Amino acid sequence: MPLDDLRVYLPKYLSAENYDQLISQLRDFPANIDKRMFTIGLEPDIIYQGDALSDIPVVNIENLGLGVKQRPCMIVSNTCDMDLNNTRLYPTTMLYTPIVQLNNYIKVLLQYGASEEKIKNHIADVKAQKVSSMFYLPSIGELGESVVFLDRLLHVSQKYIDRNTVQARRLFSLSDYGFYLFVFKLSIHLSRIREGVNRGAVAE
Repeated sequence: MPLDDLRVYLPKYLSAENYDQLISQLRDFPANIDKRMFTIGLEPDIIYQGDALSDIPVVNIENLGLGVKQRPCMIVSNTCDMDLNNTRLYPTTMLYTPIVQLNNYIKVLLQYGASEEKIKNHIADVKAQKVSSMFYLPSIGELGESVVFLDRLLHVSQKYIDRNTVQARRLFSLSDYGFYLFVFKLSIHLSRIREGVNRGAVAE
């Protein structure tokens, strides 16, 4: 996408310095998918879209016998929707998806019988953010290289997470650059206006 076209879709609330930095980072994509995707110093008691939090309940609905596991997960819901001060007639829930270590994902691909060559090419595409249903996360802190699957969303009550514990449970927050990539991937995965289906205008 030409840079002039890209500017149309960039957030307008950034400072001039942060805006220029984001432009520079996007210009270098995908060669810079590294720790520049993360940031520190955000408000300790706010859950932000794209945050990774520890100990979130995960269940496989096709295999309930495995029970509920507590896993690190990435938050998908919009930051504003998770603000407990936003009262509603009917409460919203918090969407999230489990974080899967890349090495474990590769092991699963091998179990499914994929060849090492196909896996190598696929992982290269994953790391370049070319797979629409997956968001690649470079290593940070105790988390090794990981992926999240945008087609495996779970949800829980907004009040499930005590906001006083957020800072202790937060594994990372996304930088402006990481957040832009995440929202862009979400938009591609969930809302493709050019789906190629003529739906008609009026129901009969």
